[in-house]
Amino acid sequence: MSTAYLHSISWAHGEEQSLLDELDADPALRARTGAEGIDHYFRADCAPWQLAHEAAAKTLRRADLDIADVDFILYSTESTDTRADISKEPNRFADALGARTTPLITVTGNVCANFGAALVTARNAVRLGEHRIVLIVTTDIWDDRPRLVDAGTCLMSDAAAAAIVSAAPAPSATSWAIGKITPAVDHSMHDVDPAVDTMDMVRGTVAGIQRAYRGFFADIAPTAFPHLVCGNLGDTVVQMFARLGGFDPARILRQTAAHGHCLAADVLVNLDTYASTMAAGDRVMAISSGHNYWTCIDLTTVTGVPA
Repeated sequence: MSTAYLHSISWAHGEEQSLLDELDADPALRARTGAEGIDHYFRADCAPWQLAHEAAAKTLRRADLDIADVDFILYSTESTDTRADISKEPNRFADALGARTTPLITVTGNVCANFGAALVTARNAVRLGEHRIVLIVTTDIWDDRPRLVDAGTCLMSDAAAAAIVSAAPAPSATSWAIGKITPAVDHSMHDVDPAVDTMDMVRGTVAGIQRAYRGFFADIAPTAFPHLVCGNLGDTVVQMFARLGGFDPARILRQTAAHGHCLAADVLVNLDTYASTMAAGDRVMAISSGHNYWTCIDLTTVTGVPA
């Protein structure tokens, strides 16, 4: 079975805001939020598909590809409320990008772990030889609910990220060979409110990430990964991920204070941000996680591969 490669990551986001500045009138909440490493976030005043279009156009330029080169699109979003027509937004995105007749599948329902679901779909399509160049894009804009969620450990942010998954690495930029992808899910947690059922949320998260780790590390040692990437979550959650995996929390690469939690875009953006610290052959463990989804991803860095 052939290898699939991830590369040419780009992103788009709303205007930067500071939650800590907004919380000046509530010093107790400000202190608690600051202790989680939470501060900035992005607020967008556009449709999710428009952010997706901006990110995808950047990715095509970065990959030196024309939209006609793409033979499959995976459009990932959790913005499915009354502001967005989920049956039409992916079509608007593809049409605006010039992909009027390119096959497209929408990936949703995995919350912030939509990236893991999209990546495994793209990887498998390339490995099986059904497609050679797949465009994946994640896009999410928060609604009018409070942005500070999950008992104050997560600050929701508006962003889109895009990347190419293809049968060949990028000619002159960092690519990652996509290896094992191990998901875990607990569908019974769909209505658990962390602010009310805090212990149920903690128990469910611990059990879920442990199942993902058991499957992922069944034939790979944790020491094989010099780089660890996760979403932009608060310190409480990140430390839990690290403790359960036997990692030093300081090793986990994220940008919580700078970006907030950009839902499924986080892992892509963080991977690209820290790519310059990764040498050819370095392995990366990425954790694409959501409210009740946890996905471990094995990536091997490929740098400067000739065309």
